[in-house]
Amino acid sequence: MIQQNLHTHSTFDDGQNTMEEMVLAAVSAGLTSLGFSVHTPMPYPTCWTIPTGQMPDYIAEARRLKDAYRDQIEVYCGAEWDLYSAQRALGFDYVIGSIHHIPANDILYGVDSSAEETEQYLKAFGGSADAAAEAYFRQYEALANIEEVDIIGHLDLLTKFDEQRAFFNPDSRRFHEAAVDAMELLITKHKIFEINTGAISRGYRTTPYPSSSLLREIVSRGGRITITADAHSARDVNFRFEEATEIARSCGATEIWQFDGKDFVPVPLR
Repeated sequence: MIQQNLHTHSTFDDGQNTMEEMVLAAVSAGLTSLGFSVHTPMPYPTCWTIPTGQMPDYIAEARRLKDAYRDQIEVYCGAEWDLYSAQRALGFDYVIGSIHHIPANDILYGVDSSAEETEQYLKAFGGSADAAAEAYFRQYEALANIEEVDIIGHLDLLTKFDEQRAFFNPDSRRFHEAAVDAMELLITKHKIFEINTGAISRGYRTTPYPSSSLLREIVSRGGRITITADAHSARDVNFRFEEATEIARSCGATEIWQFDGKDFVPVPLR
């Protein structure tokens, strides 16, 4: 049983519940540790990131909860740091590095905003989903070189809406090679890849990120993995962890990596 979730949001960013409500839900779910991963500020106003001025309050609340619930659960103060963030990835217990955008024609499109925006940025690539995928995965070169990043968030996020509309073909040679090139670089930089169930809990997908085919590639190359819920509500703090565990096993994984407060350590998959 997976007893840790390091990908958690709250009302400090785009989550639905307070940090304390998330902690209480984690305790109720039998988790032994919970890590908060606030979306760090962007260089422009957003509705999904923490305002810069609230960051000290977020860190203080995480530390308060760590102390208040120390006899019931470990609480960590992390961040989900975006490649285009306006803040450096410093001062956190751990960092999830994510790419939520794709640049095209001097516009920064959100790859997980909506099916309609996906259609718009594909037009900017001349209708070529493969060209868009190559541009998206190339960004991981920059992310790989951010030393503070520990975990890579939702590697194939750009496929978020593919179950609604078939925008991408992950089996195409160009898509697959672009993804593999990115993952190989990330592995050489010792990054950990998350199996992320968040899009399932929010009704966008029926399978986690990354796809099973990409997960097999990660595992076969010696890449490290962890399992997260990307929880935006209290009811989802350990959403479908058993299913994610079975997927990990089916892709050849024999262990996952969990944070112990100082470092990431391997835990056998039983």
